[in-house]
Amino acid sequence: MVRGRDTRVVDLDEDDPADDRADDGRAGARLVRRGTGDVGTAGAGTPTAGTGGTGTAGPADADTPDDAPARTASRRRRAAAALGVVVLAAGLWGAQAAVDARERARLDDVRDVPGAVVPPPAELRVLWAAAVPPPAADGRHDPRTFAGLRTHADGATDVAAVDAATGAEHWVLPLVPPPADRGAEVFRVGSRCAAADGDRLVCLGSDATLPRPGTDDGAGEATVSRVVLVRVGDGGIEADLPARSATGVPAHTFALAGDRVVLVGVDADGTSRAWALDLATGAHLWDVALPAPAATSTLLVGVDVPWTLPDGTVGVALRDGRAVLLDPADGRVLREPLRGTSAAVVTPRLDGRVELAVPRGEDADVVRADGDVRVPGRLLDVTADDGSLPGLLLSQGGGRVHAVDARTGEVRWTAETLLPDGAAVLDGRVHVTTVEELVTLDGRTGARLWARDRAPRAWARGPVTDGTLLYEPRPADGGADRPGLVALDPADGTERADVPLPRDVWSAAPWAGRLVALTTDGVRVLG
Repeated sequence: MVRGRDTRVVDLDEDDPADDRADDGRAGARLVRRGTGDVGTAGAGTPTAGTGGTGTAGPADADTPDDAPARTASRRRRAAAALGVVVLAAGLWGAQAAVDARERARLDDVRDVPGAVVPPPAELRVLWAAAVPPPAADGRHDPRTFAGLRTHADGATDVAAVDAATGAEHWVLPLVPPPADRGAEVFRVGSRCAAADGDRLVCLGSDATLPRPGTDDGAGEATVSRVVLVRVGDGGIEADLPARSATGVPAHTFALAGDRVVLVGVDADGTSRAWALDLATGAHLWDVALPAPAATSTLLVGVDVPWTLPDGTVGVALRDGRAVLLDPADGRVLREPLRGTSAAVVTPRLDGRVELAVPRGEDADVVRADGDVRVPGRLLDVTADDGSLPGLLLSQGGGRVHAVDARTGEVRWTAETLLPDGAAVLDGRVHVTTVEELVTLDGRTGARLWARDRAPRAWARGPVTDGTLLYEPRPADGGADRPGLVALDPADGTERADVPLPRDVWSAAPWAGRLVALTTDGVRVLG
């Protein structure tokens, strides 16, 4: 295993310590001069002006009876003024500390609801802008810091941590350089990040290329193929491992399974292989060949992709549409390739894991090591979840939303909702968006609680929430000179606030706990 630190830390403090020492010396000198000037005298009770304390004390230097009360009053005024400055400074410090504490508490509240965004102010403004979207990692949700993979306009990738409120870079780790042109018959794969425990990131950087479906070319040789384990706090590299199999196959994707990473790559003859690395030691734990595409199948995708499932196993969506389940401990096949009526479907979860489902006509089997769960239709994307309805799978099909027990497969309730595209779970309610309306359902019974028409061309799939209120887009009409967000009470849909978007911003969407506007010129982070 190779360990090192080539992370570039961005130093935001430009002060020179030597300058600080010089400043301290000058401040001390000024203090001494002020002190000696106060006690220096020139005889007959008259203070010395600028003598630096060189006068001598003697009987003639004593205060006269007329001068003593004035001097005492002057000293009292100076003491009172000094005390006032101290009290004012303490008050300002206390006020700022209270503001900082409230801000930290507000951001912590957002972190407690995966998928939620920072509550917008009375009027949104552009906090900062960039040419490319901020760094991101699967399963990471922290509105204080954007951290993860960042892809630049030239195709180069790095791992970075960026202050979400200001755009200032905390640190940057170059991952893969700009790619060389390898022709139209191949496509680039490889770079991705996922959140690990302990506020760390696991990232794969690879410039491997794969042939496009329908071509006979083999996989392209990779010049970079590495897995790094990085601390978000300071950019420290805890591991930097070659992402190659025992036979030298470069990885093109990965799944994080606890303290190990499962990698998949394609050999020169087109054979897919999966292998695992121990992140702590760098050891190769196992290496297996994945099932070859069925001879009678039509390739539906160009690559086999591993995913971590909720039960901790690794599901691989095979390139021919089938799904296979592996034990991340030793690479054993737990479930033989499962073929559905169409290609296996991956639905991301907010924690970075996924649900892997095999379609069965109008229904689908959500794959588990100990037994699949049948759901009506297809799983519904959940964009925010406060954990108030544990053990529930939401699906949609036939113009209805279905709530399914994730353990037994029992359908707890069904509600009519036309073409839903996403849902959020808050305080025991299920908020569902469609192309026409926002609908709120009782999470225990499915009863329809309230509904609201949506603006045409709504900009977000699934509800947007700060964990307390819902936010719906408002177009620039009805007297408003610019679009905005309407804040809604999730209990009854009552409008609580109207939040205008910044000028020249026409839409916004959640991004790792913040609202961002994606434009042709890049991205603008709002707040």
